[in-house]
Amino acid sequence: MAIDKSKKYWHGDNAKDVVDYLDIYSENEIDKTVIVKCKQCNSEIFSFRIDVEEGAIEVACVECSHTVLLLDSEDYWEVCEPKNAKCPGCNKNHFNIAVGFIHRKKAGFFNRKNNDVKWIYIGNRCIACGLLGSYGDWSIKYGPTDKMEKNV
Repeated sequence: MAIDKSKKYWHGDNAKDVVDYLDIYSENEIDKTVIVKCKQCNSEIFSFRIDVEEGAIEVACVECSHTVLLLDSEDYWEVCEPKNAKCPGCNKNHFNIAVGFIHRKKAGFFNRKNNDVKWIYIGNRCIACGLLGSYGDWSIKYGPTDKMEKNV
């Protein structure tokens, strides 16, 4: 099923709907989106903690409890004050998560190279009620960003 836009808030059926939602949410600026999958058991269902101010996210697999810091979060985690994510619709805490990337199109400020990550979007879908949303987005002001994309 496609995204249900008939209600006040949009709902989806699966992790792919998070990808579609982020594309619309970012006004089609995202050029790469990755659905988060557990590296231990391949599950797509997580709880997560996030600190948007620091630009950091930690996910915990619901199936096997494997926990990982995504993107470059390890570099900032000790100064973070992460908040547990809860669905604003049903107050549950299990989600599909996708990370959307916007890349720089050309070298520029501080000699950042082409294709460095410029902006990150964190999208989510509540497993319990299907509510789609984005818990945060932030700019990336350094390069190179190769490590960041590999750590999703």
